[in-house]
Amino acid sequence: MPADPRLTDLHARVAAAILAQIDTADPTSWTPPWHGADPMPRNARTGRRYRGINVLALWCAAQAAGYADPRWATYRQWAALGAQVRKAERGTLVLFYKDLPCSARADTGDADPPDGAPFVARAAHVFNAAQVDPAPPTADATTHTAPPAPLPAFDIFVAATSATIREVGSRACYVPATDTIHLPPRTAFLTPTGYTGTVAHELVHWTGAPHRLARDLTGRFGARAYAAEELVAELGAAFVLADLGLARTPHLDHAAYLASWLPLLTADPRALATAAAAGSRAADYLATLQKPDNPTLAEGEQDEGRSPIRPDRVTGQPSAGARPARLRFTPASVG
Repeated sequence: MPADPRLTDLHARVAAAILAQIDTADPTSWTPPWHGADPMPRNARTGRRYRGINVLALWCAAQAAGYADPRWATYRQWAALGAQVRKAERGTLVLFYKDLPCSARADTGDADPPDGAPFVARAAHVFNAAQVDPAPPTADATTHTAPPAPLPAFDIFVAATSATIREVGSRACYVPATDTIHLPPRTAFLTPTGYTGTVAHELVHWTGAPHRLARDLTGRFGARAYAAEELVAELGAAFVLADLGLARTPHLDHAAYLASWLPLLTADPRALATAAAAGSRAADYLATLQKPDNPTLAEGEQDEGRSPIRPDRVTGQPSAGARPARLRFTPASVG
């Protein structure tokens, strides 16, 4: 069964959209689509969150068209909800996963899909709620409440991870040798969002430790593994903060980080999809560490556009028959 060419097309489209934004803006002041206050995109019919490259594709589309509603769905899903996509509206390409029956696996000529899961990727076009008439009211339209105060909600989230964080020096970084996160004093941050963004960035680095997700980027990116890891942390932090309903702002060293991963993205458009998938896994892992009474994610919440999470991929503990993880790229510290 040949691969759907639209899968590669989505990777190229999202990367091209971001590169086009950079080409027409000052890189030092450019705001990526994953920064800002846009909520995590959700499927209008299922209520599930999109993830990985789908989040970037939908954030890019929302930024370009000025959409404020996070709800998306296919033409048929909107019809089932009693809405009609307006004539001449263009959809946004996303990926989703379907069960691959055992009888069909032999027809692919390949082994099981990535991560060994019996799923196969497919592509579809979705439309934003702003593109349909009439747009169904949001489920929480009558029970809207003010968002939580940024620092208390975020502090609870961070404390639940049990990560060792030390206020030392003037540079934020994760130190693999001691498995600790180093941060400047909180008073050194000019804004609350600057603080939350930096801590979330370092927590994503922290998830890559061998005894957690054992994130290995050397096999995929070689000498560019450091740049890829920074992109993973950039995207993973955005996913974490979006799940918490918090705004995302550029890292203090945004220009330097951009200079590190921009050449990678230019040379390899699929790098964005790989980094987005790894960033989503990191955000999922941090969410699994939350206490039951911490409503950062609704209990049993599922994601749109991905196969179910395998336990060994979330906890870092190998399941029966799982292949051992390769050694991860571990520089002295990653920021």
